[in-house]
Order: sequence, then C-alpha cells, then structure tokens
Amino acid sequence: MIWHIIKRELFDHINSLRFILTVVILSALMVTNAAVHLRTHTESVRNYSENVTKSFNKIKSRTQLYSLAEKGPGNLYKSPSSLAFIADGGNAYLPGRISNGESWSKSGPGWKVKSNWWLNYGTVNPDAKDFLPQATKIDWVFIITYLLSFIPLLFTFDALSGEREQGTLRLCLANPISRHLLLIGKFLGTLITVLIPFVFAVLLNLAVISADSWTQLNAADWGRLGLVLLIAFSYAGIFVGLGLMISAGTREPRVSLVILLLIWVATVVFMPSTLGTLSTKWMPPLQTIDQFHAARDAALKQIDTDYNDRLNAIKEKKNPNLLSLSDLQKLFETSPETARAAAEKFMAAYETEGDEELALKAELVNRDVETRERFNRQYLEAQIAQVQRARGVTRFSPAAIVQYALESMAGTGFNRHLQYLEHVHDYTKQFRQFIVDTDRADTESRHLIGIPEGMSEKPFSSEAIPKFEDKIAFSDTFNTATLDLLLLVLLLGVFFSGAFLIFLRSEV
Repeated sequence: MIWHIIKRELFDHINSLRFILTVVILSALMVTNAAVHLRTHTESVRNYSENVTKSFNKIKSRTQLYSLAEKGPGNLYKSPSSLAFIADGGNAYLPGRISNGESWSKSGPGWKVKSNWWLNYGTVNPDAKDFLPQATKIDWVFIITYLLSFIPLLFTFDALSGEREQGTLRLCLANPISRHLLLIGKFLGTLITVLIPFVFAVLLNLAVISADSWTQLNAADWGRLGLVLLIAFSYAGIFVGLGLMISAGTREPRVSLVILLLIWVATVVFMPSTLGTLSTKWMPPLQTIDQFHAARDAALKQIDTDYNDRLNAIKEKKNPNLLSLSDLQKLFETSPETARAAAEKFMAAYETEGDEELALKAELVNRDVETRERFNRQYLEAQIAQVQRARGVTRFSPAAIVQYALESMAGTGFNRHLQYLEHVHDYTKQFRQFIVDTDRADTESRHLIGIPEGMSEKPFSSEAIPKFEDKIAFSDTFNTATLDLLLLVLLLGVFFSGAFLIFLRSEV
C-alpha cells in the first residue's frame, strides 16, 4: 500500500510545472558552478605547485645549518581542495600561507646578534563575520542551502491541506490505510521527487568537472562526495517534514504557503547572518592589534633588558675593574685620555666572547622566538574562540548547520584552516628537531642553537630536510562534520515526528 502512495505522489509531482522548473534551475546552476570551478581551480592548483617548488628549492640552497635556523623553511602553503566547488568556505578571508616573521638584528658594545625564524600566522578575521553563513558564490552550499530548502516547501504546502480542502483526504482515509502510512508515503514520495532533479544536476556537474585534467578525484574524494549527498538528502528531508507538518495543521493551502514562506525566510535567510552578528555584539571584545603589539613589545623589551643585565654581570665578573658606560661618560668629561684607555679596555672585554656569552646570545635568540610565537598563538586562539562561539550560536539555523557540514566535508573553510594550522605546528616541531639532531651529530659543535658560532658547520644532505605536506584526510573532514551530521539527523526526526503528531490529531 505504501508503495502505491509513493508512486501516486511521484506521478503527481513529476507531471507538474514546478518539477520541470526545478530540473531546469538546478541544472543551470550546477553547470554554472562547474564552469566557474574549472576556470579558478586550475589556476589555484598551478600556483600552489609553483609556490611549493619555489619554497623547497630555497631550503635546498641553504647549505649551512645555521642558515636553516635563521631563515627557516620559508612559506608554508595551504593546499587547495579538489572539492572546492562544493563550498568556498570563505577562503578569500583566510590566509593561504604562513610565512616567517620579520627578522631583526641587535648589537651593542662588542656584540651583535640576529633573529631566527618565527611563525607569522596571519589574521583570522577579528569580527568573525566572514566565517558565518554567506552566499556570495554559486557553489553547492548556495544551491543546497537555499534551493534544497525552498523547493520541498513548494511540493508540500498543499500535500495535506490541499487534499483536505478538495475532500480527497477524507476519501483516501476511508480506505483501509492508516494515517501514519499515508504520511510516510507522502514524505518519501515528495523527498524522492525533490532529489531526482538534484541528483540529475549533481551528475551533470560532476561530468563536466571530471572532464578536466586538473581535477582528479581519488577514492577519498568520492567518499566525501557520498557524505555530501547524504547531508543534502537529510537537509531536504527536514524541509519536507516541515512542509508536511504545517500542511497537516492548516485547512487552506494558501495559509500553509504563507506560513512556510515566513519560516523559510526566518530560518534560512534571516537567522544565520543575524544570529552571527548579534553573537559578536554579546561577546567580550578582543584585544586590539595595538594592545597586542604593546603587550608583546613589552615582553620582548624585558628579554633585552635581562640579556644586557646578565651580559654586564658576566663581563664584570671576568673584569672586576671594568668601568660601566655611565662611568666612562663621566670620565670623558674630566679626563679624556684616561677615558679612551678605559674605553679600549671596555671594548676588548666585550669583544671577547667565551662560552657564557655565547650561551647567553643563544638564549636571547630562542627566548625571542618563543615569546613572539607564544603571543601570536594566544592572539590567534582568542580570535578562533570568538569565531567558534559565533558559529555555535548560528547553529540554531539548519541552513548554518548544513553549510558548516558541507565546508568540513569539502575540505574548505574555517575547520579546514584549523587543520592546516595543526599541520604547520607539527611540521614546525619536526623541522626544528631536525636542526637539533643534525647539530648533535657533530661532536665539534657547541650545540648552541640560534647563533652561527654555536652550531655545526659540517655539510648535510638537503634531501634529509623535512618537507611540509598539507594533505586533506578523510578522517579529519568526517570528524569535524560529525556534530553537524548528528544535528541534521536530529532535526529530521523532530520535524517528521511533528508532522506525524499533528496529522494524527487533525480533522480530515
């Protein structure tokens, strides 16, 4: 009996004008999406390949171990996703690479030291607004979020109220068929009707994209595509259930349509951006860039002060009769000749660097790197926390949930950027450990990482230098999408249960 209901629903919907319009609109948008992707993805893949090659060639050209410690691995680029046509994910607002911070050189009486490389993370938008649901490009997110929620409402607003108004619902239930079977049949029939043009448009899209040699999808990509379709099916099912729920509770199709349009505008168009904007207003303000620089510079200045104080203490210990700079200035005013002799002695003492002085210079360089990266990481984590809180608030809208799930599975957007940062952190540890291990292998080295006098000068194989690889793993994308998948399934159950309860209690 239920198959009979499904076939009847399919026959009625497929022979309607709205079904034909759905096929045409979805197909046109999917072909447009494929054409745009073919034009932009080729360039992004080519640029990524060229940049990675150029960056690694620079590393291979550094034959001294100290040059690796000073210059670092160069720029670390984020690899483009082969499924970027599904979700752009605000990539234009996210850094595509992590580079070295600005180098410095410091000097004093008889000493000079240069900085080592440190990570400059770039900026995650402080206002968080660019990582909230948006529809600026014709990608799958736009098509699914807007059309795959609006189209089910057009097929369900009169599914029960229309039959009730015409009297056919009473006749249908007069037969030996239960209400729950009728509702399940209408739900499945309408969902299949909506998914037929969507799947057709998806196949058309993938056929165009797969013809391009620059877009080669592997087994993991096809697996992620399968989950993307599952997400889209669940999202469409939510709005089929919503449409049936409102249609079951109203007696006139036009009333049902008006109510559904208001709900759609509120949940899909209004709520995501509005909730995101309001959430940023409620959050405590982030540290401004000026406050960040002031706090970081104060910590760096303290490191310089400590270095100078300890260096002077070492020199005074080795040369107890050595005059300080302030005493030399006073002596120049009274006895220039004596002051010149004392200054020569002062310079000779400071130009002579023993193991204590070299160890202190290495400590200065490493403390500077650690402090800069610690402040940058704390500032970045504060921005990330604000974005995540805002995204959590916007999850009250199913449109936001499906966008975040699609971005995760496509390997783009904010969650993808967090994975990229993890890859950078892991590689940074690996790269620095390589420098330490290579230096330790030289028994003649002082093992003072960060200064040329304290590191090994023996040649090493450039092939042994760790290479940065930023890969999109299936497990990473699935794990970040798990919460959103569960929320979609929960909403699907809630709206279908609501339609069932309302239909059971309604009069025919």
